[in-house]
Amino acid sequence: MDGIRQVAAEGVPRGAGWYVQALRLTACALLAWLVWQVWHLSTYEAADVVWVCAGTGSCGSDHFASVGPFAGIAAATGLGFAAARYLHRSAPGAVVALSAWAALAGWRDALAEGKVTRADTSAWFLLAPVELAVPTWLTVLRWLTAAALAGACWGAFTSLYRTAAVARFLRGRGCAPGTLEGWRSLGRRHGEADLLFEDGRGVGHRVPVVVARRALARETVLAVYDPARPGDVARTRAALPRKEAKPSTGPRSGPCSARRPCWAPSPSAPP
Repeated sequence: MDGIRQVAAEGVPRGAGWYVQALRLTACALLAWLVWQVWHLSTYEAADVVWVCAGTGSCGSDHFASVGPFAGIAAATGLGFAAARYLHRSAPGAVVALSAWAALAGWRDALAEGKVTRADTSAWFLLAPVELAVPTWLTVLRWLTAAALAGACWGAFTSLYRTAAVARFLRGRGCAPGTLEGWRSLGRRHGEADLLFEDGRGVGHRVPVVVARRALARETVLAVYDPARPGDVARTRAALPRKEAKPSTGPRSGPCSARRPCWAPSPSAPP
């Protein structure tokens, strides 16, 4: 029991990190393949579905394509949750775009192989029991794919801004765990707070930053700063990564440490 508790407390060993990530990426790839296959089949085989309607007004079919969209929604939901770790806020748009693109490809393949013609109409599936011509379905799916891609791009932009990924990886900014103190509202969604953090030399800084109101729910944030000028207000911001930043547990060189902080206003910060 002591060994189990020790493993649970320490978490996954560092050496096994690549293995866990490989499994997660493999699961995402398999789910993406499943989403494509199910949505492609739901339209490619739509013309082969034979509906049997009862006197009560309900209809059914024993063809898999008749329930393909339901399976596609389930697979897309699973893919969205699995890929959210890597795609962040762009995951919903990316999953919807993949589903719509697969359905569009299914209609195109059915047209190319003569399974349907442009004059045919189809209700496609139970979720949209409206008889539309095949070209109309193609147009709807094209617009849905474009709208979903636009949503995915917007989600990627907001995620990159929220996590300061561009500044951290492309602009050579340093990063360190930090905390927020105080709150001066600047509107419904944003406000100004003091960001407290230590730079790489163990020097404490207090820099005013503008953050979203949701940052107040975080115990720690990620301070992103210029290593050459760590106290520069214009070059310092608080990022909100998917997981909270873990504060250091050991002392650093210099008068300040994570266990005994001695925060002071940065020389370039306004009084």
